[in-house]
Amino acid sequence: MQKTELKPSYYDQFTCIGGACEDTCCAGWRIDIDKKSYQKYKNEKNPEIKDALKKNIQRNRQGQNDLQYGKFKLDPDGKCTMLDEENLCTIQKTLGEKALCHTCTIYPRQNIQINQTFEKSLDTSCPEAARLILLNKNGIDFIEDEADIPTFSFNYLEQQDEIRDYFWVNRMFMIQVLQNRTHPIELRLLLIGLYMKKLESLPLKARYKQAEKLVATYLPLASDPELPEMFKEFKPNYVKHQQLAKYFLKSFVAYSERFRLVAGLAFEEKDLQKTDIFENTQTFESFIKKYRPIYKNHEEIQMVLENYLVNLIFSSYHEKKSQDVLAFFSYLTIQFVLLRLLIIGNINKLQMNEDDLVTMIQAFSKAGMHNNHYIPTSLELISLTGYSKISQAIHILVL
Repeated sequence: MQKTELKPSYYDQFTCIGGACEDTCCAGWRIDIDKKSYQKYKNEKNPEIKDALKKNIQRNRQGQNDLQYGKFKLDPDGKCTMLDEENLCTIQKTLGEKALCHTCTIYPRQNIQINQTFEKSLDTSCPEAARLILLNKNGIDFIEDEADIPTFSFNYLEQQDEIRDYFWVNRMFMIQVLQNRTHPIELRLLLIGLYMKKLESLPLKARYKQAEKLVATYLPLASDPELPEMFKEFKPNYVKHQQLAKYFLKSFVAYSERFRLVAGLAFEEKDLQKTDIFENTQTFESFIKKYRPIYKNHEEIQMVLENYLVNLIFSSYHEKKSQDVLAFFSYLTIQFVLLRLLIIGNINKLQMNEDDLVTMIQAFSKAGMHNNHYIPTSLELISLTGYSKISQAIHILVL
């Protein structure tokens, strides 16, 4: 059977800019070394680099698979110790690109094979990739073609026909709703939430059978001018937003200096100096209400959030046992809410031009999305007794 390739149109435009990158991927997080590369580095004979390699790599005893077998040591500033003074990789300079470990070869590419389809995307934690993803003024589109022989390794996911059809229906519905710009981004997500709520009420087998019919009912609502009326009774939960803001912007320990900078600026205001906005709900609510209109009427903010979410759906939703579409919607929602807090919190500090928006989202992606505890903890914060996970996600969207 002929294999196919599916990728966003931006994918082939990506080129690493190396030492010119404003937030190198060789700093700010753990850099894993796969087992094969680790052993090659340990036995390297080239006199120019062998001692440095042995000194600057170590076993990762917490690694969960062979791709996390080892890691590079980091300097006090969080940079990989194999970088030179120009922020260039001495392994690549000395031994060539083929000597790079799996992590350094692949990043920021994300690759997965689903049955006979190779899917490729990029990660917004890379500044250059983030620009390509987020600044699509007309929205992200996709290219499907016959697949060439892959040059990168792909994680493999096999889906039975029933699940595969269900997966495609759900993913296309979410993307189509998000790319319909009739309504603000919150309303688009709320509509997706209603669809998820209906799925949640059905037994698993019924979801597979009825998803396509449900999409036919819910998708036209994305263009319905009466859609805002459906949610007019929903009220913001400022207490939950405040709890998230406190954890996300004040309490969360991030290794990324870039994230610490934009998080540190958020929700600062001269006339609030004597009040802790992360503790006083009334003050927090006043801040949100003051800057909410700017956020809602800012076309670039709406654009980058849409593109971020569409890319996240394409790259991260795969319908597997460990994560079905209902769990994924909660995951999608919490990322959106956290980003929205970061943006609104900085509206009075930054110009909110394309550069500022890319910086905030890229820093958020690097600091939070590559941290195993960050999203689970955030989801726990919005947990409400007596509510389903979908209901919690829907209610936290309202602002």
